[in-house]
Amino acid sequence: MLALLNLWMIATAIGSIYLLNAGAKRARWGSLVGLLGQPAWLYLTAATGEPGMFWVSLLFTVCYGRGVWDGFVRRGARHG
Repeated sequence: MLALLNLWMIATAIGSIYLLNAGAKRARWGSLVGLLGQPAWLYLTAATGEPGMFWVSLLFTVCYGRGVWDGFVRRGARHG
């Protein structure tokens, strides 16, 4: 179980960083991929009793959420 969580975390982290740095058109997808990985981060840091990493993961969740909001929701309102 923990191995699958670790793979999920690694895949979404690498994918997110790649997409966030692959140009403006792909940045919104980087935020989405990062947000999809956050449940694994939050669960694992809570389950293993790492409060510092849990709070950092919570902050990342908010940041990725803002990226998704700006990239998909607000962008749709401007272009739709």
